[in-house]
Amino acid sequence: MKNPPKKLLIVIVVSTVLLCSVVVILSQSNIVLLEQKIIPPGEYVPTGPEMLPELNSHEEAIALTDEFLKETLGEEFFDSYLKVKGVDELPYLPYTWAVLYEYTYNGYTVEFTVAVDIWSIPKDQSRIDVNFSCIILEPQKILISEEEAKRIAQEYGLEPPYNVIFSCEVGFHRICWRITREDLERLTEYDLAGVIIDAESGEILEASTRVYGG
Repeated sequence: MKNPPKKLLIVIVVSTVLLCSVVVILSQSNIVLLEQKIIPPGEYVPTGPEMLPELNSHEEAIALTDEFLKETLGEEFFDSYLKVKGVDELPYLPYTWAVLYEYTYNGYTVEFTVAVDIWSIPKDQSRIDVNFSCIILEPQKILISEEEAKRIAQEYGLEPPYNVIFSCEVGFHRICWRITREDLERLTEYDLAGVIIDAESGEILEASTRVYGG
């Protein structure tokens, strides 16, 4: 009896392998189908991210902002210099509350506000809106007095008399002296109108000029 040709043997082997592969794939597919949960008609199945419920109390908001500030500034700094004052429900932002704090250092007091999203949000999203909050993002001392800030402004070229505001600047997240000319109406175009001075370092963070028509 003659042995089958080599080409025929190769075809038979390849066909057998392919057939086995198909059987394995079908078997695995059947297993997956058997493991799928059958959902009764009309039953709601959430498809989006897991959501946090709305905040319902000021206490919840304060607990969140306390934790955020302790993580950001350090627990010792928080306990030594910050005191919560209350919660402001913003009528123009119905789903945002502002938690108010006082920061006291070296005889000066500055108000911080931390914006909190009280709406139902994804679980992996922070409720704290840093960009809308008047807060510092690292410990800051208050070392520059009002008189020193005026001197720095004058040396920079800003002439008195001045209007002075001491606050946390949301654009820099720093405590600053904002010093502007009192007689803005007398300035000509591009005259120096004001400066913002860091209350710790004395650095001028921003200088503004009078723009025509401003």
